[in-house]
Amino acid sequence: MNIQETNQLLIRIQVIDNRQIGDSTVIAWHELVGDLDYGMAVEAVKLHQRESTAYLTPAHVRAGVERMLLASLGEREDEWGNRIEPDAVALAAYRCAVSGRKEIGS
Repeated sequence: MNIQETNQLLIRIQVIDNRQIGDSTVIAWHELVGDLDYGMAVEAVKLHQRESTAYLTPAHVRAGVERMLLASLGEREDEWGNRIEPDAVALAAYRCAVSGRKEIGS
């Protein structure tokens, strides 16, 4: 994501938690999440805000994106061969992010 998208992401977060955003905040966040896809980051923020009362940090966004990507891999097994239940919430968020990307590209 570019620096403007990082700013937009922080504005989305600010609406919920009323954090203060300045240029230094945008730069710091961009250094930590700028390599992520914007749509995936937005969906990760939504996941966090639906499920947690913890103050959102860049690590939460990264973990949310990782959770969605893992869910997108389909059925998996643990190291003992037991089926791992799919993360339906994360998979839905992933699909939303991907469909949003296709709409923008059209």
